[in-house]
Amino acid sequence: MTLEKKLRELGHEVFIFTIDPKTEDKIISPNIIYFNGFTVPIKKLNSYRLALSSRIRVRILKEYHLDVLHLQTEFSMARYALVASKKYKIPLVYTLHTLYEDYLTYISKTIDEYFHKSFLASLAKILIAPINKQALIKIVPSRKTLAMISKYYIDGDVRVVPTGLDLTKFITRKKDNEYLKDLKNKLGIPLDDIVYLYLGRISPEKSIDELIKAFSIAIKKNPNMTFLIVGDGNNLAELKELANKLAIPQNKIKFIGFIVWDEIVPYYQLADAFLNASITETQGLTYIEALACGTPIIVKYDEVLDDVVKEGVNGYFYYEEEALVNYLVKFAEDRTILADLKDKTYETITNYSDDIFAKRIEKIYEDAIKKAKKKIEKS
Repeated sequence: MTLEKKLRELGHEVFIFTIDPKTEDKIISPNIIYFNGFTVPIKKLNSYRLALSSRIRVRILKEYHLDVLHLQTEFSMARYALVASKKYKIPLVYTLHTLYEDYLTYISKTIDEYFHKSFLASLAKILIAPINKQALIKIVPSRKTLAMISKYYIDGDVRVVPTGLDLTKFITRKKDNEYLKDLKNKLGIPLDDIVYLYLGRISPEKSIDELIKAFSIAIKKNPNMTFLIVGDGNNLAELKELANKLAIPQNKIKFIGFIVWDEIVPYYQLADAFLNASITETQGLTYIEALACGTPIIVKYDEVLDDVVKEGVNGYFYYEEEALVNYLVKFAEDRTILADLKDKTYETITNYSDDIFAKRIEKIYEDAIKKAKKKIEKS
């Protein structure tokens, strides 16, 4: 959505081809074309969609006279893009968004435990190698991802482009202290409590259980704190059970559930610090959203965040549970530390603006078109 909007502002036509299992093939709006498909028949993956191969759908791509195809997935739509790119000589660009080694457990815990390396290699060879061969330029969102691409059969012209965000949504929304006070009351949070926040998908690879365990220790040392967990996912029931097992008072840990994207800013603003223990991110956009809202971050160290976290300026890294516990207690006892960071957070993430992102992608499209022309001339 962000890329489409900004490319349009730069004067380009943009069409989005995707899958909706609830419709027949049809155009929903002038630039969004839905292909009929079906949900993945695996419980933990049933929010994902697939579509059967169709020559008619490949021909549909031809009708739009595309200058470039930007592939954002490795599955059904990738098959259409590969055929259309080759058949109609449309330059192909590809972005790797997901490091699948952290998600094999969704397919099968047995496969993940005993055949992790071989299965990942097979998956990458089948899904990604053909894309790599045909894509003229490959994009990864971070240096961490760049360092891992060889196991995904990606080589050649690979460029690091952090995904951009519409930061104005976060920085221009005035912090309404009365509204936040009312929100605290609505959520049953004591006004003098320090508020820690996790916001994102509720799934095992996010290691939210690590945050809950640390919080259960910290709150015994200082009870003036509340932990908000905002989001939904297949790990929610297990985390609620864990909180009960650790005897965390129900009024001190609150599972808010899913909040639509347009309404998440107040939750970031309500928090004194944003917490995250995941080390599976390819970039970590929620970290940047939190910082854009003026909320410092306390996160487990991951090299993907080297360019995001400025220690003592916009937040802190932790490495072990004990360090996280110490931070939670320390900041509850001396709130001036986090308060001093709030004014510095936005200036540390301006490089992730949607304007910069769109211009970088625009340049890649231009380069891909030039590469394709040279390839045709040589042939």
